[in-house]
Amino acid sequence: MAQFDLYRNHGSRTSKQAPYLVEIQGRFVESLSTCVVIPLVEKRFFIGATVLNPLISVNGTDFYLSTAEITAVLRSILEQPIGSAFAYRTEITAAIDRLLL
Repeated sequence: MAQFDLYRNHGSRTSKQAPYLVEIQGRFVESLSTCVVIPLVEKRFFIGATVLNPLISVNGTDFYLSTAEITAVLRSILEQPIGSAFAYRTEITAAIDRLLL
C-alpha cells in the first residue's frame, strides 16, 4: 500500500456514487490496521468546489475528490490497488490543506 493508491470502494451504500477511494495516509503509520482515504465521487452526483474538490481521472473518467468525506477504513477491506493518483498529489494535498484551514 502506498500513498495516493487507488482502490475500488466495496461499500454497499456508497460504491455507486463513489466507486473509488484514494489512500492519503503516509508510510510512517503503516503498522495501523486502518488507513485514511478520500472517496472519488462521480460528477453527476456532486458539485465540486475548485480547490477542495479537484477532478481526478480514473480510466478516462473524471471524478471529484470528496475531501470533506475523508475517513479511515480497515486496510483489510481495500484489497489490491487498481492504480495511482500520484499524478494528482499537488491537487490532493492542496484540497486537504483547504479543508483544514
